[in-house]
Amino acid sequence: MTVRTITQAYEKSSESNRERHFMIPWARLKDVTPTLGDPAAVTCVTAGQEMCGTVVRAGTVTTDEYAEINFADSAVYRHNVRNTLTYNAGGAEATWGAINIGDKVYYDETADALTAGVCKLSTSPLHGPSGAPIASPLFGTIVMLQEQTAASFPTVATALSDVYAVLQAGMCES
Repeated sequence: MTVRTITQAYEKSSESNRERHFMIPWARLKDVTPTLGDPAAVTCVTAGQEMCGTVVRAGTVTTDEYAEINFADSAVYRHNVRNTLTYNAGGAEATWGAINIGDKVYYDETADALTAGVCKLSTSPLHGPSGAPIASPLFGTIVMLQEQTAASFPTVATALSDVYAVLQAGMCES
């Protein structure tokens, strides 16, 4: 079983004026129960164009139903990432690949369902909870954690969820 890794205590970008925090109502998020330190995507008319960021304050649905999300381009956070590449027609994972520095990471609505709340990011540009391929929004790019070395990459190509440093793509990337 994959174990959830707490990630909210890590944020690597510290330049002044780099943060772009916005309050978003829980009802406008893909995951309507935001968790501190988790990736978030705001609902949008066009699949794959959703703006994505990291939850820096989750709020409380009964008293403050807004999540504060950092949408800053190039902010680096630790996130759980699934190495799924494709899904089969039923929405189950079909193929996996090794993760390497520079690989794109997508907000994947299927990944969270498959890993019991562990991660919302994967390396698959398409997701398909109902079996029909749907574009996933670009969340960012894999970079090295401070404790990693070149020998840490590439990872294994078998089904895996692990913690990586992810350089956010920003508010309007696709």
